[in-house]
Amino acid sequence: MKSIRARSATGLILLFSIQLASGKTPKTPADYFPLRVNDSWTYRNTEEGGYSFKVLSEEPQPGASNRYVVEFLSGVRINKVFSKTAGWVLFHGESYPEHEGLKATYEPPKQYLPNPLVAGQKWEWSGKDPTQTEHRESSRAVGFENITVPAGKFRAMKVISQITGGAIPMTRASWYAPGVGLVKSATEGGQIKYGSELTDYSFKKKPK
Repeated sequence: MKSIRARSATGLILLFSIQLASGKTPKTPADYFPLRVNDSWTYRNTEEGGYSFKVLSEEPQPGASNRYVVEFLSGVRINKVFSKTAGWVLFHGESYPEHEGLKATYEPPKQYLPNPLVAGQKWEWSGKDPTQTEHRESSRAVGFENITVPAGKFRAMKVISQITGGAIPMTRASWYAPGVGLVKSATEGGQIKYGSELTDYSFKKKPK
């Protein structure tokens, strides 16, 4: 196993050296969950209403990856905390600024999303949600699809999640576009069906 890893590492170093020698800059892996301070996204729900996300701050952590505080607005304000490390977006918890002391944390943090996303990836999570209900999520990256939403047209990776543990098993489909993030979601189970679409985002390129 060590020899295989060593050969893989040597191959990557050689490839990197060839790219440098040829004047080509190695490609940076696509970011499917960008977290830059002041970036924001606005969504509309398929039924009515909508919500928005905004990255409020990036907070250094001694000996650990920086944490990002993301404000979620949908009638109520929720601050969600994420970090990025070792190919994952991690979800650490959330707090409710309008209700002092009300918060939920994930220990260890929840593996929220592989980043970058690659078709065929599978991952699972089990634990308690903020209401202390036991949940289990089984997810897989299906592949790219062309998606059109009010914010534009995207080639997005489709992720399917099977969610159990609540009153009704749910299936959630999410589409993530590289460099943009979540562009569409659809959840259904029993008689329940809802979703959302990206309508705008702060770093959207203006038409020339």
